[in-house]
Amino acid sequence: MSTYLEIVSFFLHQNLLILSVLSILTAFLFSYAIIPTIVYVSVIKNLTAIPNERSSHIKKTPNLGGVGIAFGSFFSYAFFGSFVLSSSDLSVLLSITSSLVILFAVGLKDDLVGISPSLKLFAEILAALIFIIISGVRIDSFYGIFGVYELNEVVSTVFTVFVFVLITNSINLIDGIDGLAASVSLVIFISLLFYFVESDFVLGVLFSASIIGGLSAFLRFNVSKGRRKIFMGDVGSLLVGFTLAVLSTMTLSTSLKSSDLFTNKPVFILALFAFPFLDTLRVFFLRGIAGNSPFKADKNHLHHKLLNYGYTHLQSTLIIIGYCFLVLITSIVFYDTLILKHLFFTLTVSVIILIVLLFFCQELKNSISRSKGNVTKPS
Repeated sequence: MSTYLEIVSFFLHQNLLILSVLSILTAFLFSYAIIPTIVYVSVIKNLTAIPNERSSHIKKTPNLGGVGIAFGSFFSYAFFGSFVLSSSDLSVLLSITSSLVILFAVGLKDDLVGISPSLKLFAEILAALIFIIISGVRIDSFYGIFGVYELNEVVSTVFTVFVFVLITNSINLIDGIDGLAASVSLVIFISLLFYFVESDFVLGVLFSASIIGGLSAFLRFNVSKGRRKIFMGDVGSLLVGFTLAVLSTMTLSTSLKSSDLFTNKPVFILALFAFPFLDTLRVFFLRGIAGNSPFKADKNHLHHKLLNYGYTHLQSTLIIIGYCFLVLITSIVFYDTLILKHLFFTLTVSVIILIVLLFFCQELKNSISRSKGNVTKPS
């Protein structure tokens, strides 16, 4: 039996695209199979999100979709990882899993009974430290941004924890309309998956592909308008956000197998996260000038603006996904070997495109409204 497993392992190592497809399909099928059960149990046990003044939905809806995402994803990467990963990669994978278990428990409690923002923040920092300390994987270089390259261990650890908290919360904050958080996350996961395949980094391929499968299954039910509709919930946004932080850290860390496919990796990571980062910074700024806590929920997010313009959940999500692709493509097309110049251009263009896009969306809806108002009724 061990001989057959060695043959399969060797084959998958040589064909990472096939490993990706198998991991995605496995996670998708398992998550797709369990989510209807989660919806059913949530409804009969009244484990649903109740609409309030900040909600964009009008009826009680199950909000434990993250449990379904975790079920398929965990099974897929555990199953394939058991015979395709080396002992060192397995050690890193176990450190990720131990951190995710903490966030799973905290997110589940938050979805069921609620927790304080300070406790959630503590859990995020603890999970990040567990991963960093056990795996030894950190963002240990700025790759020449502001003339800074290698970071010492203390600065590197503090900065990596900050990045984990920023990414995790930015995904949590954009989870406000159907399909948005899942779709934006899928764009980032798929981009990172291609990078890992080209880098021949098996752990990155397996982990990102497994999450893609679970997230895709969830998205099918999240955008549904039928009886099986479900939200991601905090358990889902915390797990997805933390996973994105892990994969981004793996990409930027010099301690893991990396690729020379492109330089300026920090700029491309920022381009991938342009929307959630800008939305988070914008909301925190508005809450700050209003004298409120940056973690106090409100309806100042960009997706709320699109809803106010009259766009549907699906239309708003598609507009934002289009923006994500525009920023990424722009960053690739206008690549510059001077990383600071590339960074400045990417950030500037990200802000300009977002402002122009929102202005265009508002003007389009205003134009349609004026056209309807000018239509006279037949006498």
